[in-house]
Amino acid sequence: MPIPAFRVATFGTTIFTEINTLAQQYGALNLGQGKPDFDTPPDIVEQLVQALRSGQYNQYAPGPGTPSLRKAVADHAARFYNLEIDAANGVVITAGATEGILSAILGLVDPGDEVIVIEPFYDSYVPNILMAGAVPVYVPLHPPDWTFDPDELRAAFSEKTRALILNTPQNPTGRVFTRKELMLIAKLCSAYDATVIADEVYEHLTFGDARHIPIATLPGMFERTVTVSSAGKLFSATGWKVGWVYGHPDLVAGVGRAHQFVTFAVHHPTQEAVAYALNLPDAYYEGFRSMYETKRRLMMSALD
Repeated sequence: MPIPAFRVATFGTTIFTEINTLAQQYGALNLGQGKPDFDTPPDIVEQLVQALRSGQYNQYAPGPGTPSLRKAVADHAARFYNLEIDAANGVVITAGATEGILSAILGLVDPGDEVIVIEPFYDSYVPNILMAGAVPVYVPLHPPDWTFDPDELRAAFSEKTRALILNTPQNPTGRVFTRKELMLIAKLCSAYDATVIADEVYEHLTFGDARHIPIATLPGMFERTVTVSSAGKLFSATGWKVGWVYGHPDLVAGVGRAHQFVTFAVHHPTQEAVAYALNLPDAYYEGFRSMYETKRRLMMSALD
């Protein structure tokens, strides 16, 4: 009798499927997943409706993504981080950030390579590494502040290190890595010629004195970083599954080569709506953070 392939034999059910099943079974609130309990803003939804009805976007999108969305991603990186992104060659639109991470690993990591993972981590990282035939190497964050030990980080690097997955703001701890921490990561990645796969889906959700610093903005790091983000978290549209990867064209080319055989293309009309959303004024992002800050204060007061 045929059995599952060895590469997936050890994979269980994703924790998010388990959480959703239990929440539905018991009528519980799901606080363990980045899935908002409020809808996508109506004007963004209306853009999707118009795209669907126009008749222009109901066939395959270009494999790397629509020109409008790739430009919007590049413009967003320029507006918020002063990064100059080549929209035509430095951006790939993916089926959510999860596919972006998989395509980045498949396109930039070879079998036998080591990939450093900071734990705890988003549950797709390690299965993606294993499916690529690579080896995960773990660096723990230590409570209560969820910081890493610099010596443990240094010890994780070797001549086999090909990449490091950096998630900041971090899921699930909420840790926002400081410039000092990022500088050490950058120094080690440069010394060992490692690529950073930067998962930044919570880039606009920082509170208090915490400030998100994309590692690609540090000296010498743009050339060795691909950045992953997603419309799901930014626009309360997790069901749309639209994400993106951007960076130096030489790195993004590898991501794109993998992406074309993972999904080929992403839902066409939704890309038009997300392009509109990314071009919303700064007031949207300020209101987005403020709304979450209110919810955060409410939760903290309940837990005190």
